[in-house]
Amino acid sequence: MGKNTVSRRIADFISKGVFADFIKGLQVTFGYNLTMHITIKYPDQEKWIPYSRFRGLHTLNKDEQGRELCVACELCSKACPTGCITVIPMEDDTGRGISDRVARVWKVDLVRCLFCGYCEDACPTRAIRLGREYELACTDLSCTKKERPELLKPQSIPEAITGGVVAKARFIKGEEGIRVEADLGKTRKMRW
Repeated sequence: MGKNTVSRRIADFISKGVFADFIKGLQVTFGYNLTMHITIKYPDQEKWIPYSRFRGLHTLNKDEQGRELCVACELCSKACPTGCITVIPMEDDTGRGISDRVARVWKVDLVRCLFCGYCEDACPTRAIRLGREYELACTDLSCTKKERPELLKPQSIPEAITGGVVAKARFIKGEEGIRVEADLGKTRKMRW
């Protein structure tokens, strides 16, 4: 037996006797306990503002004159892998042709939607966009089917806010019930 193997056996005995691995593991645990917490107090006090690339509830865009950008070409419904988008085209009252076409029916079934963004990519006029609304839970299936009037409403998070922040929350009581809205004047950056 060499001197090297004896010293290795003694080191192994000391490390097992003093639980060196256990103490190293506890160092990691205590290190996390002493750092800043990243838990968000949602929905009572805080609400997360997602990044601008987040894919949430669909919105239909309008131009500067307030007209719908959708020309009812149905490319979004054809590009959708789950078939959750229904578009039925209609020409407007003047009947002037394809540039004045609008959708008579524009529906999306949120239960079937994957939020993949294919509809957004397929749209030639940039009429459809996946917004940053992520609170889509409801108590019955009737609220999971969104139609054109609902999708034409502007989103509550403006484009100027890049996202990745936590804002103070406030409760708004409306016709649909109570919803949480972010106070965009009071935000703080999160360190994920």
